[in-house]
Amino acid sequence: MLFRSSAVPHHFWYALNHRRQWRAILETADAIGISSEAWLVEWSQRAPNAAKKFFLLPSPATIPVANVSATHAVDWRREQNLPENSRVLAYFGTLGANKQFDWVLVAWEAAQTPTRPVALVIAGGEARVAVPEHLRALLRSPGYLAADAVSCLLHAADVLALPFIDGVSERRTSFMAGLSHGCAVVTTLGHNTGPTLRTADFFASCDATDRAAFVEHVKLLLADDAALQRLRAAAKRAYAERYDWPRAIASLERVLDRKST
Repeated sequence: MLFRSSAVPHHFWYALNHRRQWRAILETADAIGISSEAWLVEWSQRAPNAAKKFFLLPSPATIPVANVSATHAVDWRREQNLPENSRVLAYFGTLGANKQFDWVLVAWEAAQTPTRPVALVIAGGEARVAVPEHLRALLRSPGYLAADAVSCLLHAADVLALPFIDGVSERRTSFMAGLSHGCAVVTTLGHNTGPTLRTADFFASCDATDRAAFVEHVKLLLADDAALQRLRAAAKRAYAERYDWPRAIASLERVLDRKST
């Protein structure tokens, strides 16, 4: 993993040391798995002498997919004291500025309709969120959850909102968890997004600087049952075919086999 330098002093120290370690890896390693296609492209150009060592190794989901019943979505809403007819907009991860969580709040409010409330559930961070009075009953912020509880949330969610400031990539495990659970994911494209994800059709996306487009994607998806179902099926299929742990292991085995012959 490479750390980009920043104005935070200790980040600069990390960046210097990681770059020193990276130079040593480039010189001595036989094969180098890179978790982001954008980084793979970048470093193939920046270090052409080592490019033949590089291969894409995405980060699979770290949240196991729990077995749930056919009525799980309704049952989960009851357990959370949410209206049974509510849509669920989920957010999974920390709440730092680089996740653009304020976009999620705007999208949540914009998606409300008189006949279909939209709940917002935040998992993975301690969130003290100031929300309008009329939305407070629809906010759930349980903080850090056990893996099975996160899985239950993702199974029940209608849309998973992940507006990364630097764009989605194959190393984003919250994104991978959404795909593995068959979530309809709305995310962003930025400098860390590689060419494959830029043209993918198994999630909804917009530019990482376009908040209005992100809000519109969330709003339209939450109102469209058919679109939700198509995106869910596409997400689950794409994860199984491209990113699941057996795929990662097979990729490693192919590289190791080539190096041993």
